[in-house]
Amino acid sequence: MRRLVLASLVASLVALSACADEPDPTGLPEPLARHTVAAVPPPAAPAPAALPARIDTCEQLAVAAAVHPPDAAILLDLCPTTPTTPAILRHALRMADSPAAAAALAPRLAATPDLAGIARLVALDRADPSLAPLTELPDPVTATVSPVTDAVLAAVQLAIVQQTQSGLSQDQRTRATAYLARVHHEALLQLGLADEPLPPLARVLAGRFLHFGRELCRMYWQRRVAGLEALFASTEAQLLTTVLALERTPHFSADALLAVEHQRTRRHLQGSGVAERLARSGGPGPSALLPLLHEFDRLFDHRFVELVFQRALFLAGEPPSPHGVAPVAEMLRAQLADRDLLEYADLLERRIDETRALSPAPPEQGSRPLPPRVPLTWPEDQAIAELAATWLRTAASSPTATTTATAAANSPTELTRRHALARAALLLRDRPDAARALLRRELDAPARDPMRVGLLLDLLARLDDESLAGLRLRVAAAAPIDDSPASDDARRRAFALAARDARLLPR
Repeated sequence: MRRLVLASLVASLVALSACADEPDPTGLPEPLARHTVAAVPPPAAPAPAALPARIDTCEQLAVAAAVHPPDAAILLDLCPTTPTTPAILRHALRMADSPAAAAALAPRLAATPDLAGIARLVALDRADPSLAPLTELPDPVTATVSPVTDAVLAAVQLAIVQQTQSGLSQDQRTRATAYLARVHHEALLQLGLADEPLPPLARVLAGRFLHFGRELCRMYWQRRVAGLEALFASTEAQLLTTVLALERTPHFSADALLAVEHQRTRRHLQGSGVAERLARSGGPGPSALLPLLHEFDRLFDHRFVELVFQRALFLAGEPPSPHGVAPVAEMLRAQLADRDLLEYADLLERRIDETRALSPAPPEQGSRPLPPRVPLTWPEDQAIAELAATWLRTAASSPTATTTATAAANSPTELTRRHALARAALLLRDRPDAARALLRRELDAPARDPMRVGLLLDLLARLDDESLAGLRLRVAAAAPIDDSPASDDARRRAFALAARDARLLPR
């Protein structure tokens, strides 16, 4: 779903940034501290971030990498010969946002077998072929699954095969799913599930654990398997812990598996009997999950628009305390307008009419209001956009061929420029909403900065190349259309935008 690779992205950003004209002397920003931001109403503009010392050398970058995971990932890319420590390697691994990124890091982690095992698990690497192939899966309850060794990887491969292999009993498939759930949860704990927000690799592992853990709970209830009672109970509690951690993490860059499994697991945890079982375990219950409107926000952000309609309109008439059709319909219409999703307006009106036509018809006004939003634990998009803009201003202040010797001595080095570009890329990679907010700010400025607009367009093309909001920004940023061949893409985008605004395309 996301194809962003740090090395290629930084290379393209460096090439685009060469068009910068006027340098800006702003220094590097301090990484934004995690703080609580009110969801409604939007918070005020953030205060300017503090500016730490510049990073001009690989040695300085190595010192920063021991503290800040983004700097660790950048260090391995920009300074591959600089000595590293296990802490730096751990930070770099936590920043890997895909199986491909984890696989690329695996050779660098040879000196830290525990980290290399997690990287190989995420990359679905095969075990050492010299090992004897497994013919029987270890007991999912008593097997040693941490650290991830070649033996564990071989068992993972066998468990994946047994999920679909013909001729196996349902008990065998349930045990295979239980083994996969336990392996991925143990790896998630090694990586730091307690950290919030979850780092990129933890989100990849969380998506897999939610899938295998939820499947284990479903399969266990369909057919009780002797010996898995305690593992089932602990897995259900771990599912809630993982979803709670995800709901304290920005969801905008979730991959397809995590986006789907987050919702499916949330619905499982809200199912009948789960709250009672979790209460017996002594931990938090499903009431600790974010309220309903935050669920709709996430689904809208992931473009599960039809699912929002179905769920919201079902709750409009769900006994014994329905919300009512009129308040729910008003909320959905407002969400479509606020999110530039009016191409779905006709579909929404059809779904509302179908709901009102049910027999018995749900009430127009319900017996309880929609639950309010609560403060979120991550910065809003404008705060992230401001921080990314500071990094980009630092990158734009690199010396040019016409810079005097005195000015060059006070300008960032090439390493500083590339580091600042990489920090901006990593920051906006996790927050496409902030990238769009920053691009809107650039397009509304009296004088556009071509370098910054080009950087943001390149980044958004990798992160969000199909949404109407992204298309609208690309059309707004395009140069005037003329008869040149270079205007063909801009003309096609303008036509596509006009067609979607006119609702000529079924979406």
